[in-house]
Parts: sequence; structure tokens; C-alpha cells
Amino acid sequence: MAERARSVAVTGALGNLGWKLLCHLAEHSASTRLIGLDNRKASPAQEAELRRLPGERPVDIDLVECDLADGQDRRWRDAIDQVEAVVHFAYRSPFPNDTWDDANLSFDMTLNAAQAAADSPAADRFVFATSNHVMGRYKDLPLAKDLGPGDLHPELTPGVGTRWHTGTEDADASIYATHKWAGERLCRALGQRAAAQTTFACIRIGWCQPSENLPTTLSGTGSHFHAQSTAAASETDRWFKEMWLSNRDFCQLFQRATEADSDTWPDGSILVHGMSNNANMKWNIDATRGYLGYQPQDDVYAG
Repeated sequence: MAERARSVAVTGALGNLGWKLLCHLAEHSASTRLIGLDNRKASPAQEAELRRLPGERPVDIDLVECDLADGQDRRWRDAIDQVEAVVHFAYRSPFPNDTWDDANLSFDMTLNAAQAAADSPAADRFVFATSNHVMGRYKDLPLAKDLGPGDLHPELTPGVGTRWHTGTEDADASIYATHKWAGERLCRALGQRAAAQTTFACIRIGWCQPSENLPTTLSGTGSHFHAQSTAAASETDRWFKEMWLSNRDFCQLFQRATEADSDTWPDGSILVHGMSNNANMKWNIDATRGYLGYQPQDDVYAG
């Protein structure tokens, strides 16, 4: 798929995923305009790093401090009115143990950004970073029964909220997953309404850790750990490991989501899974490949 020169706004730009994508687009894409939106102010070092990455290629870059939860904040609204694609990562809490207050605020941000993209005179693509936790109940019985490799398709009925044990306590991502599921429904509705102008891609991201994001630092506790034998991993460990999304696959996937043609998309929107090419994983990424031209390079078991 040929790269298209694009102007892109990334919300949650200073977070783990937002910063990875923004730096990738600055260094490796044909983007001519990049706007990072975050409720924090970028440091001078961050600004210098981002502006260095394009090298000699002319790219107009801005990092904008704003409040995406405030529907009247012109700083982020003006940014969305200037770009062709919006990638939405922003949320209240970086962990899946949200409170309802966290989830409400996160959904407010999603609602504001998605509606603004649909109404923007420039934006023709909105990419929503949803979550594997929307399908988390498929980790366990009864939904896990007879679920083999590649059987977990995005069109299956959601199983909202992963439950697991962190090693010290029980964890439940149901509240976090609920606001992500609601965001998926919102994007589908807006896609049907605004398909002639703005199309919507929802990507259920697997597990993309901060920093180097190596397979050897994955565990079923949801935290980093030192290398562990895959053969000794529990079923919970295996569930989390097999949704791994490497850094380079993540960057490729989201760049393609901003650039892919939408001629074959149903009703102005798609819902796909975002994992690397992990052997024998239950997650199905056929639609991701087909709709976005995604070609994952990595496998959590490849060593």
C-alpha cells in the first residue's frame, strides 16, 4: 500500500501509545502536518526529539496542551478542524482498573473527539484505540469453550471485561472495557451518519507495553517481569502473551489505519483486532489485514 501524505492529530500524544505513534509518523511516514494533543505540557526535550525525527523532510509539528474533556476548548477543536486524520488514544487512567468516574471522563473525551472529527471540514478518518478487554470474558469459561486459534473474530458478541489475578489481588477490567465498548458503538453510529465525509476505524489493541515492549517482559499479572519460559506459563499468561502487539507492528497498524482506502468498509466504519502475528492465538486479524493492508512482522513466540 503506497503511503499518502497526511495531516494527523494524535490525542493522548504524550502517553505510551500516542508518543510511539507520533514519533513514528514524524520519522517514517509521508505526513506533512502532525499535531499532538495532551492535557500535559510537553517538555523541551520531548519537543526537541520530535522535531529532530523528520530529518530534512519538511513537517509542520505542534504539541498542544488542552483539555479534551472540555467540549468548549478551542485548542483541540481547532486542531481537529485542521487535519485529515485523528487518532484517539486519550483516556483518564492508564490502567484497566478504572472507576466509573474515570470511565465517564474517558468516554466524554471519546465523544468530543469523535463528534468533532465527524463535523470537521477537513477530517476524513477517525481512528479509535479501543481495547482487547472488550472481549476479555472469552479468556474464561463458558465463552472460552471450543475457542480455537483464530476463532475470536471482532464481530462476535462482546464479552466485556477481563478478569484475572495479579499475583496479589483479583482484577476486573469491566468498567474500563465498558467505556471502550461504548466508544465502538459511538464510532459505528457516527460512521453510518458521516460516511460520505468521515470514516471510523476501531482497533482493539492487544498488549503493547511501554518502552521496548519485548516478549520477555510479558506476564499474566499485567505487569513487567524477567524472562519466563513460555512452556511454564499459565493459561492466563498465555492469554495475555498471545495478544502481544510489538512496537513496529503497532506503528505500522495505526499508520495504515490513517491511510487505508475505505471503499470496502461497511457503513463507513470497521472494527478490527490489533495483535502481532502470534502463533496459535485465538484472536483473528483477517479483517485487520483485509481492510487496512496490515502485514504484521512479529510473533511473541519467535524468540
